[in-house]
Amino acid sequence: MSHKFVIVGAGLSGLSNAFFIKHFFPKAQITLIEQSNRVGGMIVSNNRNGFICEEGPRSIRMGKYNRPLYHILNKIGLYKEFVPSIQQPYSYIYWNGKLNAVPLQMNLGTISQFIKDNGSGDLFKLIKAYPKIMLMNPNTDNLGEYLDHVLGKDLTEKYAESVFYGIYGESVYNLSKALCYTKSHMKGYNEQEISKDLSLDKDFEQVRDEKLKGANSYRFNNGVESLTKRLHTYLQETYKMEYKMQLNSKAKGIDLAKKELIVESREEQEEQRINYDYLILNAPTHQLSQIMTNSNLNKIGEMFRGVKCNSLVTRNICWDQKILPKEFQGFGYLINPKQEQVILGMVADSLSFPSQYPENATNLSVMSIYDVNDHVILSELSKHLGVKIPEPKEIITKSWSKAFTRFSPGHQEEMKKIESELNTKSIIIGANNYTLAIPELVYLSYSKMKQLYL
Repeated sequence: MSHKFVIVGAGLSGLSNAFFIKHFFPKAQITLIEQSNRVGGMIVSNNRNGFICEEGPRSIRMGKYNRPLYHILNKIGLYKEFVPSIQQPYSYIYWNGKLNAVPLQMNLGTISQFIKDNGSGDLFKLIKAYPKIMLMNPNTDNLGEYLDHVLGKDLTEKYAESVFYGIYGESVYNLSKALCYTKSHMKGYNEQEISKDLSLDKDFEQVRDEKLKGANSYRFNNGVESLTKRLHTYLQETYKMEYKMQLNSKAKGIDLAKKELIVESREEQEEQRINYDYLILNAPTHQLSQIMTNSNLNKIGEMFRGVKCNSLVTRNICWDQKILPKEFQGFGYLINPKQEQVILGMVADSLSFPSQYPENATNLSVMSIYDVNDHVILSELSKHLGVKIPEPKEIITKSWSKAFTRFSPGHQEEMKKIESELNTKSIIIGANNYTLAIPELVYLSYSKMKQLYL
């Protein structure tokens, strides 16, 4: 059976939707509508004078939920360009004026350093808390309240606040336990069941196992953006006229009676109506709110307006020399909001992926909520690292305005209400409303298309 699918948003979620639509509905006609002039959404990689600079996600984490992503990498052949990370012994948190090492590799040396930085008391508290973490399930979706129960306020304030604030730019007391910790949106993931749908070639498995052994994350030769670029090219070349992309086109509203998406083309400066059987919306919540309001779905528009979004500024800072102290052996560091710093966190890309940078060079990705002068960032880096930071060779700044959904307590339940109402109108909400992680985005895109197929 042939269906017309229209997808709003040509980031990884939208492209994954298109890939799995053709998996389940081989005769489907797909049109992607993208407001910007490029595919890829928040995944942006640039090669600057031999530096691979990631302006969005800096790598893809290993772990669970990878099979649908692996299936894509298998089909598009990108696995041949795997670049594995070099696992570092530590991550760090900035607390009371210094960096404290938190073991990523659990051995006597890293645990000894943890005790040296934090005292044996914190270690014993964490050991005692472990059974509670595994067994305790307080009836709250407030992550901070849950962590207070299982860790105690001291450990929550020092460690959990640092980690989650660095990842989400928000206090644990303003985050959803279901989405940010227990990953309830991934409860349907079943590797064995998915393997029946999504096979992997032996060549893929051999290359993956050889290249990624011991790595905790990976990139590709030309950066993470190779994923979205190559996926788009694969869809174009494989499905030709059955797969259409419209860039510089903004979704304005929906004619529910006629099942048409109303689109404004920036280039032609005129409205267009695109007929659909199913409409998939991967746009940010503020854009979804406007689309719903323009479509006489005012109640849903109000619900989307109630979803808060965070902004973020990322900086790739490049030096043609080593600037990190010799004792720094970490993936990066995170900062607790109570430390009152501009920087949210730093990732030492050139330590994790040294092959993607000139020899003896340094590349740091620095995240902040507020856009400030570069000298403020460099001054804070000097203070955190305990060294005088020299003038960098280049700073590449990217501002993401209201780009990240704030996963507040109760967010998942609100989204379920919205989805329940829109599904009766053949409208599907994208995976970006539930997660920021690349493997999870791909799995949810797969899962939604499978549910539709079933």
